Amino acid sequence: MYGHQLIGIFERLHDLELTDSRNSFSIQWCGRSRDLLRDYDRRNGAYSKVNQHVVIRLRQRLAEAATLVPDDIAAQIREIDAAIVRDLYVANLLGRRSVR
Repeated sequence: MYGHQLIGIFERLHDLELTDSRNSFSIQWCGRSRDLLRDYDRRNGAYSKVNQHVVIRLRQRLAEAATLVPDDIAAQIREIDAAIVRDLYVANLLGRRSVR
C-alpha cells in the first residue's frame, strides 16, 4: 500500500465522520505521530510504501470500528479493508518486478 492510498483511506473515514482531522487519524487510527499524512504529502511520499506496522494497526482499528457502527457503515468499513488487502497485494507485485 502506498501513501496516496493511505490518504484516500483518511478521506473516506473523514466522509463517514469516523475521524475529524488528519492529525487524529495519524495518531488514533495509524498509531503514529500527527505528521504521518503530511509526510506522505511531501515530495514522492505519495508513492512511498506505508510501514507494515501502520497497516496492521489501521486494519485492527477498522475491524474494531466495524463492530461498533450501524450495518451500512460497517459494510463501507469492510470495503475499505478489502481495498487495503488488494493494495498490499499490488504493492508487493510491483516491488518484485525486476529492472531490465
